[in-house]
Amino acid sequence: MGNLLDLLNKNVKAGLSDHSADFIGETEEMTKPAIESTFNTLLAGLIEKGKTEKGERDIHKMVSKVNPRILDDVDQLFTRSPQTVNGLVNIGTRDVPEMMNGKHREAINQIATEGEIKRNSTTKIIKLSAPFLLAMLNKKAAEDKLDSKGLISYINGHKDSVKGNLSEDMVNAMQLETFGYDPSALENEKRKLEEEEEKKRTEAAQKRKDIEASKKLEKQEKLASQKAAVVESPADSTGGGMGWLKWFLPLLLLLAVIFFFAKDGCSPANKVAQSVVDTTESVAETAVSTTKNVAEAATDATKAVAETAGNALGAVNEAGKKALEGIKFTAGSAGSQMMKFIEDGASGDGRFQFKNLNFNTGSAAISGETGVEVDNLASILKAYTDVKVQVEGYTDSRGNAEKNQTLSQQRAQAVKNRLVAAGIDAGRIETKGFGADNPVGDNETEEGRAQNRRIEVVIVK
Repeated sequence: MGNLLDLLNKNVKAGLSDHSADFIGETEEMTKPAIESTFNTLLAGLIEKGKTEKGERDIHKMVSKVNPRILDDVDQLFTRSPQTVNGLVNIGTRDVPEMMNGKHREAINQIATEGEIKRNSTTKIIKLSAPFLLAMLNKKAAEDKLDSKGLISYINGHKDSVKGNLSEDMVNAMQLETFGYDPSALENEKRKLEEEEEKKRTEAAQKRKDIEASKKLEKQEKLASQKAAVVESPADSTGGGMGWLKWFLPLLLLLAVIFFFAKDGCSPANKVAQSVVDTTESVAETAVSTTKNVAEAATDATKAVAETAGNALGAVNEAGKKALEGIKFTAGSAGSQMMKFIEDGASGDGRFQFKNLNFNTGSAAISGETGVEVDNLASILKAYTDVKVQVEGYTDSRGNAEKNQTLSQQRAQAVKNRLVAAGIDAGRIETKGFGADNPVGDNETEEGRAQNRRIEVVIVK
């Protein structure tokens, strides 16, 4: 019996792929490479599992349960009743998790990603493939009378062949230490990435502070200029803040002269003097009133300018703002970034990147509890009710460009849907999928690709 992978690809792959449209829902062209990858991945799982004595026994037990007669005519199996195919699927459903040490979901996701095939289709492929692999091992064990150790020895003989067909991403996804998975190295790499991200955040924060300081200084100078212009404008029309005294003092002098020569209260001169006094008092009252009104107008204008400058994000819902005090934003999260932006006076470009928001592989479904980042963003938008945002989706460069653009748009829409479900008006949220455009990392490395698969939110008002 030759190389197990070669035999599987030769005797089983064709039968599976020929009927893929009926039972898997994909074209033959799409399923062939996925089937090859599946056989390789299943065998890698068995090699990893067989490192322990218990693993050896469990594998031997699994193998012994599958009838090798299913290998006699693979093509004929798929032309029988649906119950026959369902029987194979049931075997796969039972044995695949054990064959992969519980890492079957990670394996399925990775095969789907690498083969650009739907996750549901990949699940069907792996469940249909597993019985054939186990049947071939059963046949080998019967022919050579292999016990559990002999069977594992035969399986381990395929290590080099399997390793040559395993991607680094698959090794890490399934945590295959036999094939080079190093938890400590990954932890160091993760720590390094976190340190780099923290450095970037610190630099960005310092840049925002510098910009904010510059803007505050500019605002102060502008406010001072506006206040001076409002207060001084009436004085300019008379040549100075006390310009009315230039003509009021000579008038008082004239009044004194007339009063001196008109001591008789009934003389015409006295009447003239009285008229001058009345006119002077009226002018003085008008001048005082005008000065008071100008000062009040200057105060009101200054207050209005200050209120406008201090409310850059528009209306604030006080209840919503109070609710934010009870939220603990994760360091570096989009919510944390936005709150920092607000505390700094809404200075900067208003762009924030989700750090802990994940999606199921190849899907727009938000993964598990990572959606709390979106919920926190909704709480901020409830507090600042005039703010509008654009949610932007991005992918790495692997795979079909058109599919990447569609996926990025769907993921941006998924974030919007969650915000709307949380009570945010849909009219305040725009979405845009950019696919692999505008990368922030190197698409030639896994680290860079992970950085490029992201969701960003931008304040547009």
